Amino acid sequence: MQRPKNMAQAIRMNTFYQEAEEAWRGGRLGSAFRLFLAAAKAGSNPARTTVAFFYDDGIGVKANKDAALHWYRLAYRGGSDTAANNIGVIWRERGEVSRALMWFQRAVRLGDGDANLQIAKIYLHIKPDLRKAVQYLKSACKAQSITEGSRDEARRLLREAGKRLSRG
Repeated sequence: MQRPKNMAQAIRMNTFYQEAEEAWRGGRLGSAFRLFLAAAKAGSNPARTTVAFFYDDGIGVKANKDAALHWYRLAYRGGSDTAANNIGVIWRERGEVSRALMWFQRAVRLGDGDANLQIAKIYLHIKPDLRKAVQYLKSACKAQSITEGSRDEARRLLREAGKRLSRG
């Protein structure tokens, strides 16, 4: 991750980020995007992830998956597990399953429990391998860093997969 060169840059980066969050909460999406972008360019890794998310979903800016990938990669290089997971989602959406798996596995190594669920879904629906899917679903259920919705989905899919395995 790029570190601020001096205290003034660090203060400016944090100020941009705080103002961006305030603008986002206030529904001023274009302003929020511009402020997050300024913070990201100043070196804020959370801002890089957020800029990527805005580009990914078209929040306050026209959706642009290539720009999202650029900013997610920068955030990943700064240690963001969420960025790695989101890169995997983009590659999966583009039909690049092997690339998606590589990025989901990177996210898992960084501690993103939701990525285990994403890998399991690939093994359930795209590259059928029920045993691998079950392995990743179990990991998702045990993960410390996972959303409740993903944990619930992993538990449901694990029950369904267990029934399928027991039927033979």
